[in-house]
Parts: sequence; C-alpha cells; structure tokens
Amino acid sequence: MGDNLLHDSGDSDLNFVPPSPPSNTDYRHARWSRPARLQRPHAPAHAPRQVEQAADPRHITVVGVCSAGKSTLSKTLRERGYKVRTVAQEHSHVPYLWQIAKPDVLIYLDASLATIRRRRNPRWHRPLLDEEHRRLSHAREHANLYIHTDGLSPKDVASRALTFLNNTKQVMSDED
Repeated sequence: MGDNLLHDSGDSDLNFVPPSPPSNTDYRHARWSRPARLQRPHAPAHAPRQVEQAADPRHITVVGVCSAGKSTLSKTLRERGYKVRTVAQEHSHVPYLWQIAKPDVLIYLDASLATIRRRRNPRWHRPLLDEEHRRLSHAREHANLYIHTDGLSPKDVASRALTFLNNTKQVMSDED
C-alpha cells in the first residue's frame, strides 16, 4: 500500500493536497493568511530600527516601590538597546528575588508617599510603603544606582540612568 502512494518519480510530495479553507470552528483559522485587502502594510525591509545607540551587553534590572517609574524607565532603556528586566521585588517576600535575573547593573527607583498618591492612588497608606521599603532593603543595599523620582519627569529619570550606564560602560572598557 505504501508503494501505491509514490508516483513514478518516487516523490511522495506530489500527492500532497493543500488543506481546505478553515471554517469558523476550525482552530487553524488563526494560521490562515488574511486576504490582501485586510493585511497591514509592512515596514520596508531597508527601514532601520529606531535604536539610538548600539546594544549594550550588560543585563540591567530595575526595582523600586510602586509608581516609582520602573516600567517607564525599562521601556526607555529597551528602546535604546539595553537588556532590561523589571522585577516586582516590592511584592515579594524573597529578599534576593532581584538576584535571580543575575543583573550586571541594578537600578533602584524610589518615590515618596505623596508622589505615589499623586501617581497611583490617593488612599495609598504609609504602612504599605514601609512594607515595600522593607522588602526592597536588600536590593537597595546592592543597587548600583539609586534614583529618587520625586519631582523628576520620566525623561529626567531616563537621563540619569543613561548617564550612569554610559559612564560605567566607559569604566568597564578602560579596565579591559
């Protein structure tokens, strides 16, 4: 029976029949290509990615209290070609959670109660912030860069982090 599936050329692919178009109940519909009029235009292959500097090989971890700007800083650093991970250390009872990412650089962002209330929730309580500071104490002791974000715009925070990273990159290359 297996010999009957082969044509004279010995190529079994000649018997391949393409699948029928998927129905609404067929899971394969997600893999079926869209009609040309519904497809989104793709960026030209020659368009460069918008990265302002060469990728930095260091792994950067950002920790800090809620609403200090961790996600915003991480996004900005990624856009600049850095490998960044945000660790929600403030929600963990594991004091060394930030170390699991094995960062080369640890950035700690902090904010006051008034700033957190303005950015996040007007009813944010002092005991919550105190608990986050307690949970983050190990990371703060080991941080390479500490930024208190009160009164700083996201651009200012990113500028301080980028200045630090650029300066420490120079030091690292001078030691080699």
